[in-house]
Amino acid sequence: MSNPPDETPNLVVCRCQHCDTGIEFDARQDGENVACPSCGAETLLCLPPISAQGENVSPPPPTAEEIKQAEIEKFKIKVIIHTKSLMRKRLEIGKPVFLFDSVFVPVDSEILDKKFADGFDVATLRKFGLLGWDVVQAVPKTKCIGLENMGTETTIFGSMWAGGVGGNVMGVHVIIKKSLSVGDITDDPADEVGEFIRNHICDFVPG
Repeated sequence: MSNPPDETPNLVVCRCQHCDTGIEFDARQDGENVACPSCGAETLLCLPPISAQGENVSPPPPTAEEIKQAEIEKFKIKVIIHTKSLMRKRLEIGKPVFLFDSVFVPVDSEILDKKFADGFDVATLRKFGLLGWDVVQAVPKTKCIGLENMGTETTIFGSMWAGGVGGNVMGVHVIIKKSLSVGDITDDPADEVGEFIRNHICDFVPG
């Protein structure tokens, strides 16, 4: 009669891929994705490396800087999860949710024989358009310089008889908007919404 399989858990530790917190788990769970008990993000459980003696090698303790960065990352993940939850709830009751951003597009203008750009290239806007972004407004950026109009005769002011400020448009800040659906949040393998929140994290932190 064969002996029953050993059900005693073989506990090992790996680190969360997001916040670097140590997670204790049964070695038989190797390769599973679980929610980190610290930051809540999904992370992969993996066995620690094996030493030459065949023993599990515990990861070295994190440095002070690593602990600091892990705390920052943990905070960012909580903000992302919270914000996406609010966005989803709003969408589920039929209210709109938009993402706003801006893109700078140089303009092929000249001033004092100097070109700001070789052409007016909207390739970036085409890419954003294919991803569902819409143009809301364009705000011009100008380059100003002091101007002097020189007279041909000497006046009481010298040869300069007029002055002022002039310039030209260097480019435009294009404000773009994307309308979201519930699927953009729930079915988002690349986590584009999460990355957008991460890149603008200060805008989503409660004041």
